[in-house]
Amino acid sequence: MVELTTVAIGFLVSLEVGYFLKAFIYGFGSRYILSRINTLSSSKLYGICTTRDIDFMLNHINNARYLRAMDFGRIDHCIRAGIFKAVSMNKAKLLVAATTIRYRKPVYLFMPYRLHSQLVYWDERNLYYRQDFETLHDNFLRTTAYVKLAVVGSSSEEILAAANSENLVVPEAPDDLLSWIQYNQQNSLSLKKHRS
Repeated sequence: MVELTTVAIGFLVSLEVGYFLKAFIYGFGSRYILSRINTLSSSKLYGICTTRDIDFMLNHINNARYLRAMDFGRIDHCIRAGIFKAVSMNKAKLLVAATTIRYRKPVYLFMPYRLHSQLVYWDERNLYYRQDFETLHDNFLRTTAYVKLAVVGSSSEEILAAANSENLVVPEAPDDLLSWIQYNQQNSLSLKKHRS
């Protein structure tokens, strides 16, 4: 019995229980506590850099932890904007297809921050989010990122139409986002040539 308990505890620890617990808490809060938002509005989550988030230098957020926090930000936005419900109704999936991130200044240990997540553009098959980390004490934009979510099993227009009562007009894409989209297209072509 002791061996079974040890294996079970080891299994739970290896699954990164904290991640799933945090995802559940954010999802529950977004669904049942926080108010619904417009699809094109920015959602905000608050966090603090803890000892679980720091890198080997032991003083600021590890690069991978930014991406994890961004997952929670998109979960919050998608639930509150009705996107996840629309994805479920259409039997579709949203998959991260690409990410670009720029680290301007570190978020140091025990520093509180605000994460803005906003749908800024879409095309036929993809949704594009901008996500920004700002520290609370100085409102400085520490890190900024774009995330491309591929819509699988449906189209962006169908998902957004199901999530909104009014018709949404595709916003004009920022120049830096258009450059990144172009980079991704060129990279795909390059990889296809390399494969053949």
